[in-house]
Amino acid sequence: QQQQQQQQAQQQQSTSQQQGQQHARQQQQQQGSMQQVTSVEGIGNEVHISISGCTHATVGPIVRGTFTLSGENHGRPAYKKDTQVNGLDVMMYFWDERDGPNFCGWWFGPKVGGDQVWAYHPDKQTTTPPKVGWKVPYDGPVDVTFVISKAAQGQAAVGQQQQAAWNQQQHQAYGQQQGMASQQQPQQQTPQQQAMAAWQQQQQQQLQMRTRALLRQQWRQASRYRGREGASPMCDGPSAPGTSRRRQPAPVQRRQLM
Repeated sequence: QQQQQQQQAQQQQSTSQQQGQQHARQQQQQQGSMQQVTSVEGIGNEVHISISGCTHATVGPIVRGTFTLSGENHGRPAYKKDTQVNGLDVMMYFWDERDGPNFCGWWFGPKVGGDQVWAYHPDKQTTTPPKVGWKVPYDGPVDVTFVISKAAQGQAAVGQQQQAAWNQQQHQAYGQQQGMASQQQPQQQTPQQQAMAAWQQQQQQQLQMRTRALLRQQWRQASRYRGREGASPMCDGPSAPGTSRRRQPAPVQRRQLM
């Protein structure tokens, strides 16, 4: 009996030690997650901001530069780059959870809620754009060199002057091209443009594959409620999110890099 009591006491002591260790690990994980949440810092209520860094060869030249506050989207500020890139606007905006929690966060793209994006930040807490922690491209790793900061007083003015000059040049060039369009031969694409076009086509194909997979998954989930296991997912299944203009397309699954 004494041996059995000793064994029971040892087992109780071992169990209590294991429970204590497990509780300590849970506390450490909670502290780590809290530190990670509080480490995200927004730029603040700034009218002019500056983007620097970004080592990505294609995205870097697009997002670097000065941005100006242009309005709001989903209750948070949206910014527009002071200069266009290849004739496209560069927007930074927030998207809420209306298309699901995986699509919520901050985005860079040519238009708010568009199909194409260049960078993404998954933070949902900051009310202004996060300073660091941006993924480039949107489904890639975090670029530690990508930094958002307050624009210097001279930077914003220079950016606006460059945009005005660019618009004037485009207007003049358009008039000249209209008169010479019938005589000019199509220009060949540069190697960089060809590589970008090939990359864009590959992203479009991947987007189509992901969309089909999502449609099949959504249909299977819906059929369990409706008892329509034998129906065709392409005919009777639920529509892909964001197919109508009233509801913008889901960013991650249907976005691609320019």
